[in-house]
Amino acid sequence: MASISTRTKKDGSQSFMVRRRDPKTHKAQGLTVASMHEAETLKRLLDANGQSFEIAQHAILTNEKCVPTVAEVIQEQSTS
Repeated sequence: MASISTRTKKDGSQSFMVRRRDPKTHKAQGLTVASMHEAETLKRLLDANGQSFEIAQHAILTNEKCVPTVAEVIQEQSTS
C-alpha cells in the first residue's frame, strides 16, 4: 500500500512524496509531486494496480489526453 508524506522546502513551499514498495524487489521507492491532488491520485492508482509505477504513469498520461465533453463542463459548472 502506498503512502503520502508532506515535505517542506527551504522556501516554505510544500511538495508531496508518494512512497510504495516494489512488489518484485521489495525495495521502497518514492516519487515527489507538486500537489496533494496529484499525490492522492498517484496513491490511488498505485494501490489499485499492484504498486506499478509504469501502469500508474500510463493511466495518468492517458487521462491527461482526454478532453472533457461539453456536457461534462456544463455539469461541472452547474455543481460549483
